[in-house]
Amino acid sequence: MKYLIANWKSTKSIKDALSWVKEFNQLLINNKQIVDKLNSDYLKIIICPSYHLITSVKEKIYKHKNIHLGSQDCSFFEQGNYTGEVSAQNIKDIVDYSIVGHSERRKYLKETDNVIDQKISLLKDYSIEPILCVRDEKDQIPHGVNLIAYEPVYAIGTGKNENINDVISSKIKISPDKGCVFIYGGSVNPENISQYSKSTEIQGFLVGNASKDPKSFLGIASKL
Repeated sequence: MKYLIANWKSTKSIKDALSWVKEFNQLLINNKQIVDKLNSDYLKIIICPSYHLITSVKEKIYKHKNIHLGSQDCSFFEQGNYTGEVSAQNIKDIVDYSIVGHSERRKYLKETDNVIDQKISLLKDYSIEPILCVRDEKDQIPHGVNLIAYEPVYAIGTGKNENINDVISSKIKISPDKGCVFIYGGSVNPENISQYSKSTEIQGFLVGNASKDPKSFLGIASKL
């Protein structure tokens, strides 16, 4: 199984999201190759919009067992009087996955390993699968995390993707548990995906900028 994860970040209005979904659906219907990958359980697509978009996207997206919705984060509070927070309990009925520990949140929101650990624990309590982002081998990986997304900070949103040999070297240093899905994220696009997709060391991709356009995103899917 190959995982292809779209992280839209904070970029779309409801109108933008519905336009993306409409084009995505049409492109998918017209691309038998990608549909066959989904049907054969070779490919799983996870789309992670901002919170306010998740329900709208879920209602309109092409219905398939291997197309899922995820959140870009969740609160480290379970529920209660925490104005502005969105908890795992809040989203348990609309997402199957959640990105946790993205380098942008570690940088701008000063998230610590302890906070990220609390989020992962709550996600698992509500049967939401965490996608844990790590920058290098120094970031902690809590027990039971099955999806590890390696994202070298210098490659996030810069267009400077990391060389495949360096990605594999970093995987060795990170040393994920046997059976973990190892995902690469860092300026992946249709032009450079082939160098990664040929490696058996990488089982998925976390895509930022290239996921904001459905044609570009599915261009990656077609080369997996």
